[in-house]
Amino acid sequence: MKLVWSLQNKEKNKLQSPYVYDMFYLSIQMAKDLGYETILYGTSDAITQLGRYVDEVYNTDDLDYQLFDDLKFHIWKTRIDDYMTIDGDVFLHSPLVFNDKLPFVTFDRITEEQLTGYSKDCLDIINGMSINELVPEWNTESKISFSTGLVRWKGNSGLLQYYIESYTKLRKWFLNNEKLFNELHSELTSSKSLISHYICEHLLQRMVEYYELKSEPLSEIKGNSYYHWAGIEKFEDENKFNGVKNIVETHKQIGGTIKSVYDLLLKNQIIKPILYP
Repeated sequence: MKLVWSLQNKEKNKLQSPYVYDMFYLSIQMAKDLGYETILYGTSDAITQLGRYVDEVYNTDDLDYQLFDDLKFHIWKTRIDDYMTIDGDVFLHSPLVFNDKLPFVTFDRITEEQLTGYSKDCLDIINGMSINELVPEWNTESKISFSTGLVRWKGNSGLLQYYIESYTKLRKWFLNNEKLFNELHSELTSSKSLISHYICEHLLQRMVEYYELKSEPLSEIKGNSYYHWAGIEKFEDENKFNGVKNIVETHKQIGGTIKSVYDLLLKNQIIKPILYP
């Protein structure tokens, strides 16, 4: 099984934060330390920054990238081999463990939606806009989603393609009505990641629930150990920011495994315990 990362930059003439590239570097190198074949899909900046560290690259400069998960859907639509997509803020401590019989989809974890705050308010807005007329499988009562920080499909099946078609339908619906969504709640349009969370991760849960498909969260399979720094918090945590920078810089200088570099820096009290349990 191959591991596939994706990093798309809407501003093709502008680099992303070095912290973003460094997180991807760590995620990739930790996987390589475990023996995985590594693949990167990304715009030219991502390939320039990270391409030499992976086994295979695909340039996606020409992709119609509007929402946060567009590139991930491009990968799911086109690949037919045995692979798993992985986010750049997922750090594997050991090889991933799967049950013998693969379900329709294996994913990161089940996520409970916030009971208060803008995330709940925005989901309520979407539920109130007759979304199930566009996608009949959408359950407006459901408050959970499936995190797609890690995703492995059981083949490129018709059901997967139908899920992708449903995402495409909701994507078009949002983009055609973006001004209205912004008037209803600016968080729905501010970064395109929140709306993408709904029409990707919530949609996946609704599809699995409606068709009673077999699915499995990796976080609940015994033997799996990894960190997923989901959400905005990783950009606000000084220990993570400084730790990632120091680990990457040191690893590029002295080599070895990420774990050996991490242990060295931790022993010398240069970093805080951020990356391993």
